Amino acid sequence: MIPVPPRLVRRVVLAPLVLCCSLLLVVASPVLFVLAAIVDLFAGGRRSLRFVAFGVAYCAYEVAGIVAVFWLWIASGAGARIRTPAFQERHYRLMAWWLRGLRSVATRLFHIEVKIEDRPAPEPGPILVFSRHGGAGNSLLLVATLLLDYGRRPRIIMLEKLQWEPLFDTLLNRLPNRFIRHGASGREAQIEAIGALASGLGDRDAFVLFPEGHDFKPQLRERAIAHLRKRGHHDSAARAERMANVLPPRHGGVMAAIGHAPDADVVFVAHTLFEDVGSIGQLWRRIPLKEPVLARFWRITAAEVPPGAPQGAESDEETEELIAWLYGWWSRIDAWISDKVTEPEEPVEEIAVPPISDPSTLLP
Repeated sequence: MIPVPPRLVRRVVLAPLVLCCSLLLVVASPVLFVLAAIVDLFAGGRRSLRFVAFGVAYCAYEVAGIVAVFWLWIASGAGARIRTPAFQERHYRLMAWWLRGLRSVATRLFHIEVKIEDRPAPEPGPILVFSRHGGAGNSLLLVATLLLDYGRRPRIIMLEKLQWEPLFDTLLNRLPNRFIRHGASGREAQIEAIGALASGLGDRDAFVLFPEGHDFKPQLRERAIAHLRKRGHHDSAARAERMANVLPPRHGGVMAAIGHAPDADVVFVAHTLFEDVGSIGQLWRRIPLKEPVLARFWRITAAEVPPGAPQGAESDEETEELIAWLYGWWSRIDAWISDKVTEPEEPVEEIAVPPISDPSTLLP
């Protein structure tokens, strides 16, 4: 994977380049719509038009978002006051506007809606949100739900590669979020960063972590189980084998977050989408979706959560207790998904999974 460029390069070169390309696509949208209509004339339906419309809308929001973060930088005195509460609030408002707009566009074009089963009522207090990883779309829907529907300010742990997207890079780096890189060499530093982000949560904050670390794919599941067994984690491998819809969760970040936020409740999140639609080709054929994205939230009070290790000095007994607790909830998430998922109408196509250069990223 190509490493993320330095911050100066991302700001001076990448952001203007993406801004110009996005603006060009918006300007060229009438031509793109005509071409999409021609494709749909032969293919049937309006799928091409829907995808082009979403792409154009995304580019328009990208242009507006980049211009907005640049204006906020100027208004803050060239960044001098960018970390003050007033400007943090403005950035959260921008984030909410961006998510609300794209969610509205996706709902209208693709009929992508989120239906939360046994929807919990909003309650005050800091929360740690641990969700299964189902792709960028599902992750954005989760963050949108927390911010727009529950009035939470998310603190998100994300992969470093997302900084290739200029608006994500600029906006989210100005707010209390962390971009991390998987790898055994920097594991301790990443866990420390996770713990630091979970520290000092307020009543409106929601720390968000995806313990699996990768989007679920059957091949990755098999590889993760084999690697757990190779490293001698036989109990974890056996537990993971009993879960068909999720990757084995890694406990290091979870333990650090719990240890640094001992008074926070924990929220586990399960959701569906790509299990129902199958391959990318099947997703294309099923747009607009006939069924909503299903989700389920479980909130566990802080008193019921096993202790974490804020300084990394975790005892074997505490570690085993937390791992068993985490796998128990992941098994519940897996069972919930199995209960909700319907078999695709057509055979699911095999999707090639690129090799992972560092297998340790699949470890708990």
